[in-house]
Amino acid sequence: MAGIAFASFAAVLFRVALAISDELAAELGYPAGVDVWCGKAYRSTNASFEPGGWLEAPKLSPVPLLDLSIRPRTNLYLANETYGSFIVDAPLSYMNGASFVNSTFNKQDNITSPFTELFIDIEVVESGIDLLSSRNVTINTTSNEFKFSLSRLSPRFEPYEVVITGAAIDGAQFYTATTQLYYLPARTDGGSVTKVDNLYGGLLVQDYLNNSTAWTPIFPYTFYVSWDGWLELSVDNLKVFKDQGYNIIHIVPNLALPNEAFDFDELDRFLDVMDEMELWLMFDMRWTYTNLTSVEYQVKRVNARKSMLLWYTGDEPDGHVDPLNATKITYDLIKSIDPWHPVSLCLNCLNYYFEEYTSGGDIIMSDLYPIAVNTSWSNQYNTECNTTYGCCGCDDCNGNFEDVSSRLDIYTEYQNILNLPQKPQWGVPQAFGNETFWSRYPSPEEELVMNMLFINHGAKGIAMWDWPTEPGIANITSALSKVLTSSTITSFLVGSFVTALDVSGLDRVDVTSWTVGKNMLVSVVNKNYIQSPNANVTIALPAIAARVGQVVWGGGWTVNGDGLGKVGLEALEVDIFILEML
Repeated sequence: MAGIAFASFAAVLFRVALAISDELAAELGYPAGVDVWCGKAYRSTNASFEPGGWLEAPKLSPVPLLDLSIRPRTNLYLANETYGSFIVDAPLSYMNGASFVNSTFNKQDNITSPFTELFIDIEVVESGIDLLSSRNVTINTTSNEFKFSLSRLSPRFEPYEVVITGAAIDGAQFYTATTQLYYLPARTDGGSVTKVDNLYGGLLVQDYLNNSTAWTPIFPYTFYVSWDGWLELSVDNLKVFKDQGYNIIHIVPNLALPNEAFDFDELDRFLDVMDEMELWLMFDMRWTYTNLTSVEYQVKRVNARKSMLLWYTGDEPDGHVDPLNATKITYDLIKSIDPWHPVSLCLNCLNYYFEEYTSGGDIIMSDLYPIAVNTSWSNQYNTECNTTYGCCGCDDCNGNFEDVSSRLDIYTEYQNILNLPQKPQWGVPQAFGNETFWSRYPSPEEELVMNMLFINHGAKGIAMWDWPTEPGIANITSALSKVLTSSTITSFLVGSFVTALDVSGLDRVDVTSWTVGKNMLVSVVNKNYIQSPNANVTIALPAIAARVGQVVWGGGWTVNGDGLGKVGLEALEVDIFILEML
């Protein structure tokens, strides 16, 4: 698990289980003194009970509802920026929204017509300042972008409350939604700023080595890196790591130190080098994130670094059953000190207090590890594993590649159920083995499949657990890093929407596309362990392709109008290429 670095899985579980107080157990309705993971008893000496915290889909409306929402295009704007933009969605939904009648009445010509246009105004709640007025949005559309001037606002650390109102042309149907707009003062301490793109989910940074003020998309690709087990051994390891192609580094703090963090004087030597080489930092506070005094010290110590990219707080807080408000309390503290960087956390459970734990993050990571694991019986605890009992290392998993893709899809659906703007998701592929629940390391081919399945299902960053890893995994991920972090491929992954493509001719083939202009990036992932030399595999395209352009991984696909074809796929084959569309 992502929370295990310098102790065995069982030892970490035991350590955290002791931290679950009788008061928290009583709050959650658990028997006192029972060790739990994802809310489930897992020791053979304890009986099963209902964990709770399960997010259920609501009862659907029998008629469509209009679900108006608004969000800034990026999570923050700076004082030196002149314009911002809002994203407005107005889909028809059977799950969320307000009453919708598909008709309007025009008083000027006495004609009743379908309700197809929503007329909108956007203003600041506290002052009534108009940011946009007399615009319209087509009903049942999403991702409508509206540019607005920031000139009437003053930079400040408190967010502006913004309200959008929408109405039919006859005024008979009226809708409203709110959001927060951050228009921040410029930094004066030389530190970096990271933006979250609320449209496509990527991160935006400025290339400070070249003194660039342009906002450049980045696809973060890295490992969780052992501090005292590898990195601390030599500052030269930073160059070794970056030369492999990884563009950020997630340093796992040393649990053995009294402060459960770092020797910060020593860490500063490494951060100085990272600043010099623009190796971005993902700063981990897993052991201390509930200690607010420690969090304040660490954030103030590190936040002004040029290479600072984002924070990491709860590592599997749902698995450890941390207090339900813990991540949000820490999130609010971090943002009060450093509003310029996003906060991430990593979930381990399939469905356990998702809303509460994710309220404390801008980015949701998930670390399910399905390779060489028995997901129905725990040899460590001599118990079965199911939805209310047991711990097998991969919560409510089936022990196959589908666990990877379905987890991101499920977390996306949870946010839909909660009617929340989609937060970016990152993947944590398994890059370890030969311990506790996992009998071996993934093969390089399995590693590649897991990486690309996360990406195919919308992950906007990858952080594998953990480094150092086996040479085969290191080699294949190094090669993949140089593909994914290239400006060409990054422009697709964090600059457009994910679109799944239909496949025929072979089961368990996962295909996704991203389109920018007249070019389409296609990723093909074969989840089958057996070669299919005679399979006639066809991929349906949403538009006519002219030709296969750049091939960056694998290959062999041919264009046939509105489809792609290939005879035979290798076991665990991955192909990544760009199509030139008509």
